[in-house]
Amino acid sequence: MSVPMLLTPLEPQSPDDHMQNCAALVDGASINYGTGNELEPQPGSSAACKPTLREFNVRLEAPLAADERLGLTGDVKALGEWQLSRSVALESLDDLNWQATVPMQSCRQLEYRFFVYVEDLSGYKQIRRWETHFKPRSLGPCSELQCSQLDVFGITSDNSDLKPQVHRGWLNNEVILQLKFNGEKMFQVHDIETFDPQHVQLKIVPVEQTAGLHVEYTKQEYGKSKLEQQPTFGVPYTKNDIVIFHITLPLEKMMQQHFRLECYSMSNELLGSANLVSSDLTGSEGLLHLPIKSAKDADETLARLRLPYVSVQPYRYSPLDFKNTFAHYWPKSWPNLDVGHRGNGKSYIANAPPERENTIASFLSAHEHHADMIELDVHLTADGVPVIYHDFGLRTAPPGKQISRPEQLEYVLIKDINYSLLKRLRIFSVIAGQVVEYPSHNAEPRTEHRIFPTLVEVLEQLPKSLGIDVEIKWPQRRQGGGSEAEQTIDKNFFADKVLHQVIEKGCGRPIIFSSFDADMCTMLRFKQNIFPVMFLTQGETKKWQPFQDLRTRTFMAAVNNAQAFELAGTAPHAEDFLGDNAPEMLQKAKDLGQIAVIWGDDCNSKERVQYFTRIGATATCYDRSDLFMPQGKQEAFFKSPALMAEFAAQCRI
Repeated sequence: MSVPMLLTPLEPQSPDDHMQNCAALVDGASINYGTGNELEPQPGSSAACKPTLREFNVRLEAPLAADERLGLTGDVKALGEWQLSRSVALESLDDLNWQATVPMQSCRQLEYRFFVYVEDLSGYKQIRRWETHFKPRSLGPCSELQCSQLDVFGITSDNSDLKPQVHRGWLNNEVILQLKFNGEKMFQVHDIETFDPQHVQLKIVPVEQTAGLHVEYTKQEYGKSKLEQQPTFGVPYTKNDIVIFHITLPLEKMMQQHFRLECYSMSNELLGSANLVSSDLTGSEGLLHLPIKSAKDADETLARLRLPYVSVQPYRYSPLDFKNTFAHYWPKSWPNLDVGHRGNGKSYIANAPPERENTIASFLSAHEHHADMIELDVHLTADGVPVIYHDFGLRTAPPGKQISRPEQLEYVLIKDINYSLLKRLRIFSVIAGQVVEYPSHNAEPRTEHRIFPTLVEVLEQLPKSLGIDVEIKWPQRRQGGGSEAEQTIDKNFFADKVLHQVIEKGCGRPIIFSSFDADMCTMLRFKQNIFPVMFLTQGETKKWQPFQDLRTRTFMAAVNNAQAFELAGTAPHAEDFLGDNAPEMLQKAKDLGQIAVIWGDDCNSKERVQYFTRIGATATCYDRSDLFMPQGKQEAFFKSPALMAEFAAQCRI
């Protein structure tokens, strides 16, 4: 299954037709008003509710870039009702001070946020940075003809440490292209004396300049991985460095933009270059084969570059807004959480739990034993249905065929099967060399025990107080060659399908996304602003072959990638934390404001659950909540009415 790469830009939204009635208390009187016209008192309103001017003044800690502007939005019509397309532009008074004067009702209590944006040639705004405090700014009624307010961008009364709470925005009418130097063998060199890939500086240069086009890079190193502007003569690069060029451009320019990759020596001499046309970037991801041509002789090829890329498109369903965000919400006051791996644990093994893994029954079992969250695995079927199952495929056999040996079984991939057929398939596992058959979805009379529940069914049937780690399954290429599985579904299409269901059906509960695929994590981060995202990694392990992407190889590489793209943190493998330096490693992640949810077979005992709590894991994901839950735990953490009220704010409908 595939979809076209281009999406139609979102049209600026028109105001809502319906009235949203609110109430304010002024001088002891209850005043009802609507947002249809905030300058006209509503029927039954007090005389104290009259037209006034609200003056918003905000000071920056550093000047904006030449093309950047400051915007304002809030929960009233005059401030755009949290919508980017209807936000208010502030005027610059000087390099650091900005101002906007907005007419509205004097009795109006309001919430608002500031953000930095650029505007493309079509008038669409791109959110560069925005205030991401859990609670927006708020103002009470104003009894004067004109009221003035002074704020500092990124800092509110909730900032006890006076550090700005500001993050990058999400995509609306722009696209992100990433060109990734994240492998071991990027260059094939013809003459090492002429072009040495171990000592080179790389720079991406747009051939055509246009509003809304922005090139940044990350060279991933602990504490220094944030995206930044390119140096004049490029980014120093040598083998095993991780350098990713992060390009933002208007969606409508996606098929028209040309770039040049320039290669400089360490003494800043231009050695050669390669041309790149954005129309060559077919699909959501791929591999470019670029000849590096000599700067002295255009007919001479210095080297050939194998350059992976990923294209991140905007979320294709309803536009999101500034109202609130949980993408960075994980308070330090929360305890170490217990996460049920695939529910109550793996089931296609000896001594399995009574409930099959990744079924509603297994999730509910973990919940009954006080798990705070469960982890589940999401695939997309051939007809685009998000379903829950761990492996990329399954062992099956035709109806009626007698099976006694493993080699008689067929292996089929979920991505190649329509959901209606998937529910009918026979299901087998091989345990200690023996073939075991399990009931198919349709053959299981107990609905909660049925294999392959849909994501929607899970979101609708699990209690809201049970958090969910939604792992997006995407096959990885291995260091030694080959892939975990074939994948032909478009990555943006896959991500949007899952996001749509989670946003529509999963709001109001603790949810976090995770994936072993670093690019899927990037997509989930920049397509939406509601839910946090973790980079799931196997790290340095003796259990499996390493993946090709260098970002997956170590815990610190994962931490650096999370910092680069503002992920909530990582979900590292337990094997990385069995040594004496484990607390120090986890502290390094915490020092960058990141969470670390530890998973793996090495978590599967009461002693190990206690150990990972003691060394500072944010949460521990393990099998058998019924056996290994910490002694004395009486209730899951999220069974708190106050916490549930906070998460209810996720819901847009």
